[in-house]
Amino acid sequence: MIGRSWLGAGSMSLLLLCVASAAVARGPMPPTHSMVLDAVADTVAEDLLRGATFPPGRPVALVAPAPGDTLGLLSQSLMEKLKFRGISVRLTAASALAPTGTVGQTPVTATVAPDSAGISPVSAPDPVERPLRLQVEVEGSGISYVRRLGSFPFGTKGYERLAGMRASATLVDPMNGEVVWTRSAAKSAADVVAKGDVAYAASGSGLLNPPVPRGGGTRWLEPMIVLGVVAGLVVLFYSNRN
Repeated sequence: MIGRSWLGAGSMSLLLLCVASAAVARGPMPPTHSMVLDAVADTVAEDLLRGATFPPGRPVALVAPAPGDTLGLLSQSLMEKLKFRGISVRLTAASALAPTGTVGQTPVTATVAPDSAGISPVSAPDPVERPLRLQVEVEGSGISYVRRLGSFPFGTKGYERLAGMRASATLVDPMNGEVVWTRSAAKSAADVVAKGDVAYAASGSGLLNPPVPRGGGTRWLEPMIVLGVVAGLVVLFYSNRN
């Protein structure tokens, strides 16, 4: 009885040790899809602003064509980097732009006393009240599983994941329509998501939930069955001869 108790305790300890070892070997959980794409958007924003100059004293209106989705990730990163530079930033929807090209506001005017001819001149708009317009467009972005990683002799070990974004930015002075600068950037990042972590990678990522590649979990099974049958027939043949 005591021997059986020790045997049961030893088996349980060995099982716990194996589980702990597997957890350590498994490593940390992968970043979610939104986290990966957010990191890519941050590198794109850094490339778009690298070496870019802004006229001093002028605020910047970041024009967002549409709310949400991947443009939101890029806009947020651009705003953070511009604020870090000490530039006053405001977010403006494209629909708020007036036909004259002003950024969501009526041109600022100031009336002074009439001159001797009775004409009241209008002063030029204050540049500080007319922000520069930073137009940002995301030409392409997304995240997908591009390749299945098999395990020997059969099964699936994980999937190779690829995230990418291509965007452009144009700085325009609405006072005269001048394009101060324009540039584009494209970045991508790849990693591997284990088969058991696919659901976790999609958590909290909204519509960012790419399908995994189909196939192949049992592609090694059929050749192994054929090999086993052949080997069995060979063994049976020589057994009968003896």
